[in-house]
Amino acid sequence: MTRRICDTAGMRALAVVLAGSLIAAGCSVNSYKIPTSELTRLAQLPPEARGQHVRVIQEVVASDVPAAPPVSGQTEIVIFPQINVGGSVGGGGHHASSRGGGGLGVGKIGGAGGDGKGAAIAFLVLAATAMITAAVIEGTRFDGYAQLHPMHPVHLIGKDGSNTVVPLAWLDANAAAWAETAVVRSSEGPWRELDRAPLSRRGFTYGMYGGTGSLRSADGALAMGAAWTVQLGYFPTQEVGILGSVFFGWRDNKFGATLFETRYTGEVQVLPVQLSILHAGLYGGLGAAYRFEDAVKLAGNRVIPGNESSGALVGGAMLQLDINTRIALTGRLGIARAHGEQMHDALIGISVY
Repeated sequence: MTRRICDTAGMRALAVVLAGSLIAAGCSVNSYKIPTSELTRLAQLPPEARGQHVRVIQEVVASDVPAAPPVSGQTEIVIFPQINVGGSVGGGGHHASSRGGGGLGVGKIGGAGGDGKGAAIAFLVLAATAMITAAVIEGTRFDGYAQLHPMHPVHLIGKDGSNTVVPLAWLDANAAAWAETAVVRSSEGPWRELDRAPLSRRGFTYGMYGGTGSLRSADGALAMGAAWTVQLGYFPTQEVGILGSVFFGWRDNKFGATLFETRYTGEVQVLPVQLSILHAGLYGGLGAAYRFEDAVKLAGNRVIPGNESSGALVGGAMLQLDINTRIALTGRLGIARAHGEQMHDALIGISVY
């Protein structure tokens, strides 16, 4: 009898992409972006006070802008009232340059509990490598507030790709509105990091969680086993995120054979509750579930493979403890409905934003 094994090429490819893309990002650099809202705020402050508390986000890959002459603590604060962001800085200072712009039904699918478990472990090793890389990068780069000299050079990049550099004190509302991106370099003037910003989820996110979950065998026995979830997605707002999720769970059945469960779901997370560094919310999603179980004996020595596929509904509660601006310790208590039955899991891990 030919034995079909679980095709895990997709799992392995996804893990390689996750690890490779994060490792390729490299180490943090000495350039920092100023968010657009912060640039607008700074333009409304007295020029001599603008450098006291500036929100900056350290880049992973440095923006491609020309170097500017650095300033020092003894640099005199000179105020110019007007900036021509389309060409040169008023008063004959720096000049602009340019760059390029520009449901599933239940069905038998073959036996492969042990094979599925082995492939899942390989996937998780690669996913953990990606997680460690992401956590190191996001944990070491600075995202918060810094103190700068009022004459610190600010590199402004327009929507058309052109760029100019102006001292922070010369920034005005028109220049702030023109700029699509604003970059400062810590090497171009006095630089003092102040405090980190609170947890910010907005943007891409990657998470990995492990724990325990209930898994039901084909013979009806319910018991706890190892459970893991890996997620990748995007938060368009601080409170709401949309993610793709892969779940793996396994245990031995009473015959010493492997029961392996995997679920692929799309998930929405909503975390509206915050109390200091503690956050709480709910998640829910749907997708597909697959159960692979090596041979199971029933009454009369009848043997069934115990393998099937079905739709999956998932949901539960989330708790987060923010570690810094981009990393949170996350706990999940979940319920899943698949194969006509209900399963539970409790997981804890790291979310990187």
